[in-house]
Amino acid sequence: MKNYKTVMLGSVATSALLLGAAAVTTPALAKNVEVGHKKGSFYLKTKDGKFSVITGAQIQMKYEYRDNDSERITDANSSETAFEARRVRFGVKGRAGHKKLTYRVSMNISTSSQADQDGDGGGFAIFDSYLQWKFAKSLNLRVGTWKQRFTESHSNSSGKLQMVDRARGVGNRGRIERDTGLGINGKLFKMLSYEAAIINGNTRKAPSANTNQSFVGSLKIEPFGKFGAAYEGDIKNSKKLKVMAMAAGFYKDNVTFSTRTNQNTFISLAGNADIVGWTVGAGMKWRGLGLYGEYVQQRFHDADTNINAGTNKTPGEKLIAWNVEASYFIIPKKWSIAGRYERFNTNTKVTSTSNATQANAGQNGETRFGIGTSYFFRGHAHKIQADWIQEQSLSTGSTGVAGATTTDAEDNKFRIQWQTRF
Repeated sequence: MKNYKTVMLGSVATSALLLGAAAVTTPALAKNVEVGHKKGSFYLKTKDGKFSVITGAQIQMKYEYRDNDSERITDANSSETAFEARRVRFGVKGRAGHKKLTYRVSMNISTSSQADQDGDGGGFAIFDSYLQWKFAKSLNLRVGTWKQRFTESHSNSSGKLQMVDRARGVGNRGRIERDTGLGINGKLFKMLSYEAAIINGNTRKAPSANTNQSFVGSLKIEPFGKFGAAYEGDIKNSKKLKVMAMAAGFYKDNVTFSTRTNQNTFISLAGNADIVGWTVGAGMKWRGLGLYGEYVQQRFHDADTNINAGTNKTPGEKLIAWNVEASYFIIPKKWSIAGRYERFNTNTKVTSTSNATQANAGQNGETRFGIGTSYFFRGHAHKIQADWIQEQSLSTGSTGVAGATTTDAEDNKFRIQWQTRF
């Protein structure tokens, strides 16, 4: 599958370059093809509007300093520091032979050896690869692989954030990964948007074969006009109040989940099980002030008894996470400050104390809060961000085994990030 997607992406890119060269060198073809630049992206399209290639890129360079609690058993050194190419992404989208038929292909390239919140470490990965047919504004049919819309934190583009990165609980632990399937989406009555899909249910990187498909759906209402990305703040300095509320749910039906623990601790250790998840969120924007909060819950049902060995997963166990984020533009559209508070627990029903770390996590979970600031040179297309985050959780004692003493651990980290998108 990886080779197929790589060949597909290479073919699209090569075709775009050849068509662009032909448009410049062949007068006859140049009459039917237009090459230009609009809204930060380069494009190539035919004059009849049936074919087009629009390019895009995102580059984030980050520096992080972390001051770890000295009582954590894994911290031989209490501080860490590093530079990182957090996200380096390229993609193409456009029309594929008809004005109603569109496509999108995107890829991620990372120099980091550590897996990020999107489940990828160093190297190359295809993210999105899908086709979509527009029957009407209220109904689009999509097939392929794309980011399933569940929590707004994860649905929010990584390039449109007020803080350097997403909230850990609702943005990573409680999310749904990109997946492959068949879906519909659209907008009704000018204020209501919906998405629904039948998907494999075992994440983008896991094997596609499974016994049953899974289901995901979401609704979003914007009664006073387009709200924009939930966590970008009021970058447009809205003169009128903007409000948005959403709800989403999914049902994973006895699928074999990925074992990548970085992707989603709650799900990736599940083995075979039925999982039900739901989330709600709401927010407002007005005159530079932005506010958004959401809550997510996921629960095991009819879990395979074999999954309990070594994972402490039991039927009825659930993940819960919530967060609230506020921001304000001190200089409209240019300089903002933001703050976030979040709480999450990936293991609420621990019945075994054979592992002190998991038992403690089940009892207390983790709390995070922080403040950040962003300066926008050209909106999200070029900005610099910085934030400070404190993570509070229960840490095991020096032995790291059952019965070890525990203390409240407080880790602090400072991050600064430079982003450009085009």
